[in-house]
This record gives sequence, structure tokens and C-alpha cells, in this order.
Amino acid sequence: MMKNPPDDFRFVEYSTLWSYTASPAHKKNLQVDVFAQAGDDGYCLIGEVKNRKKKFTLTEAKAFFAKASEVKKLENISKTLLFVFSASGFYKTAIDFFVANSMAWSADKRFLE
Repeated sequence: MMKNPPDDFRFVEYSTLWSYTASPAHKKNLQVDVFAQAGDDGYCLIGEVKNRKKKFTLTEAKAFFAKASEVKKLENISKTLLFVFSASGFYKTAIDFFVANSMAWSADKRFLE
């Protein structure tokens, strides 16, 4: 259902799962749709969810990557899987960006279940 996760990625029991919003000093507010904190040696998840009729763009991929990188710093986490779900799919340039930045993606609508 998800493309490009790390070879050692496994879903684990997450200690918290919520939409993440922060207002870091000197920066704009940032919000990500999914933040799942993993315990022990699991991957924390940071995700963007787009359930709309428009494909996910390279500009959106870059903006999400910047927000997710800030969340990683604020939460002091290193082992993270960044992922994007888009019901209408992705432009090739966005997918190329995901691959270059070790991000996962999905357009499989079962993801919303």
C-alpha cells in the first residue's frame, strides 16, 4: 500500500498518534496531518494526507519535507519515515523528489480506512 519505505520499516505500536501543530519562535506556524511517536527503535511517522481531486505537486512535496524536517528537530527524533498520501496520485516530479529524499508515498485509497 505504501511505496518506498525503508527496507527495515515495520509498523509498531505507537505511543501517540495525532495531527501536529507547533508555533516555533521566529517561524511561521507549522502543521502536519500525521505524527506518530514510536517507542524504542521504531520509526516515527510524519505524514501528509490529501484527499482531493488534484495530484500532489513537487512544490507541495518540498513544502511538506521542510515542515517535517522542522518537526523532527522540534521533537528531537532521528528515525523517521516521512510519507504522503494523495487520493489523486502524484506528478512524476513529486515522486522523483520522494525517492531522492527517502520518503514514502501512497495513492491507495485503502490508506484512509
